[in-house]
Order: sequence, then structure tokens, then C-alpha cells
Amino acid sequence: MSKQELVFDDDLFVFETVMRVRHTEADAGQHMTVESLTALLSEARLRFLYAKGIREINADHQGLIIDKLQLDIVSRIRVREELLFEVGVEPIYDNGGNIILKVTRMHTGEIVAKARQHFRGYDFNLNKVTKLDNTIKEALYPHLFRL
Repeated sequence: MSKQELVFDDDLFVFETVMRVRHTEADAGQHMTVESLTALLSEARLRFLYAKGIREINADHQGLIIDKLQLDIVSRIRVREELLFEVGVEPIYDNGGNIILKVTRMHTGEIVAKARQHFRGYDFNLNKVTKLDNTIKEALYPHLFRL
């Protein structure tokens, strides 16, 4: 499998949240599992969207879905470590874009993981991809609307 390195512009990160690794998220060697890290990345994304006023599904049964995940684990993560999740959005297009995440150890600043989650607008009633409405576009990428 080819390895495409995740490189992000630090100016894109606009949200931070901290989470501690729980014992239930670790394997027998006391390191966080990939599945648990993926769940924490989803939690960080949902906290970011909530802070931007975006709910998982709106009254019209439309929302965002993740259809691709690119994850680069740089260093093993141990139980009880506090992790800083930085979240941002790469430039978006009509029906989707990329949420980017950088995970660092709180006390040392060492990067432990990077991720890119590709999202799309989705209509859950019609079961199909839809265009992002301007409310979501403006919440995720406000400087496009300030020109």
C-alpha cells in the first residue's frame, strides 16, 4: 500500500478539544487501539461540528456523512495520556470536503496522529448525496462568505 503523508497548513485548525485515554480504549500492552483512536477522532469531529452549530441530522433529515478516512499514526498512545485534538476544514466544494485533525500529547506537544475525514452532504430520507446548504458551508468555512 502506498503511503501518502498527511501535511496540513496549521492556519486551517480552528478548534481544540482535550480527551484522556481510558483503560477500555487500550489493548493488552496498554496502548490505544486503532478502533479507539478512530472513535476519539469522530468524537472530536462531532464536538467541532456542535461548536459550529451543525447538528448530526437537521429537521429535514439531512446531515453530513464520513465516506473516507485517512489516518497516520506517528507514535503509540498509552493509557491515561491526555491528548489535544486540533480540528479544521480544508477548502470545501458543493457537496463535501475534508475535516482535518491533528492529535498531540498535551504535556509534550509531540504529534501522535493525523487524520483526514472526507465528508459529504447526505439526505437520509432519500438515501443520497446532496449539496451542502449555505448554512453549513458558512459555518465550516466562514471566510468564503466574508469576501
